[in-house]
Amino acid sequence: MYTDRKGRYLGTGPFYLQGDDPIVIHISLAGIILRLEADRPLNITSEFLPFVVSDSVPADITVQVSWDWKRSDLLHTEPVGRDKLLIYYQEGGYCYCELDGGDRGAVAQTKYTTDFSLVSCIINTDEFDVPQDQVYQILRMLPIRQILLHRNVLLLHASQVLHEHRGILFSAPSGTGKTTQAKLWRQYRNARIICNDRTLLRKTDQQWMTYGYPYDGSEPVGSDQILPLRCLVLLQQAGENSVVRLRPAKALSLLMRQVIIDGWDPLSRRKAMDLLAQLLGDVPAYGLKCTISEEAVAVLERRLQEEEN
Repeated sequence: MYTDRKGRYLGTGPFYLQGDDPIVIHISLAGIILRLEADRPLNITSEFLPFVVSDSVPADITVQVSWDWKRSDLLHTEPVGRDKLLIYYQEGGYCYCELDGGDRGAVAQTKYTTDFSLVSCIINTDEFDVPQDQVYQILRMLPIRQILLHRNVLLLHASQVLHEHRGILFSAPSGTGKTTQAKLWRQYRNARIICNDRTLLRKTDQQWMTYGYPYDGSEPVGSDQILPLRCLVLLQQAGENSVVRLRPAKALSLLMRQVIIDGWDPLSRRKAMDLLAQLLGDVPAYGLKCTISEEAVAVLERRLQEEEN
C-alpha cells in the first residue's frame, strides 16, 4: 500500500496530490532508500513496482522533484564530464547534472551536494512531447551511479541466477552470452533468473549481497530479491567448455570493464576499484570458456561443488 506523508492511501499509481502535500514515494536500490518528493502526480511502471517500499522506511537520500522550471543558478562553466544522457558541472560548492536536449539546451537539471544531503531536480515540461511523470524518467535525470557508489554499491553489467539459495553472476562484454548462460541454468538446473543485464552488489554484515536493478536491458526481470553472492563468472565464448579459478588481479582487470560508473571521474574509478578488490578478496571468481549447451552448466557446477566440498 502506498500513502502520502499523512498516511492517506494512494493506491498503486498514478499517485495523486492530496491537498498541499507533495507525493512521497520511496524507492529501494540495493537497500539504499531514495525518497522522491514531487509536486505533481507520479506514475510507476510495472518493472519499478517491486522496488517501491513503504514510506515508513527511513530514507537515506531525499530528492525534491519539481516541474516549476526557472532560470538555473548554474553559470555554465565548462563541463567536468558527460555520458549518453547527462552533462555534469561543478560550481559554487555544488554539483549539477543536466539532461541534454540538444539544440533546446538543458531540459532538466539536478543540483546536489557531494554527500547528497541536498538533491533537487527540476524538469522543463514544456520541452517534452509527453509528460515526464514516470518514476523511471525522473531517476534517469539523477546522478544514480554516483549515489550508489557513494553508498558502496557496485553496479555491474551482469546476469544473475538464483541457485541453491545463492546468486551466481555471469559477466562479460555485451554479446558474449550472459543472458544465454543464465537461461541455460534456468532450463537445465531450474535456476531462477534474477537479472538479465545489470546487477547491484553491496557488502552488508560481512557478506556480499546481490540485488536486482529496474533498468535491466532489453529483457528486464524487475526482481527485488536479495541474495548472498556465491561466485562471479567471467564468460568467454569457445568451442569447448572449461573453467579456471581466476587470480584476484586477473579478475579485477576483467570486471573493472563491466562496472557501470562515471568513467570521466577519477574518484569514481578509484572507489570502484577499491570495492572490486574487496569483493574479489571475499568471493571466488571463475573464467568460463563456454558453448551454448548443458555441458557448460555442468562444467561450472562440478567446479563449484569440488571447491565447496
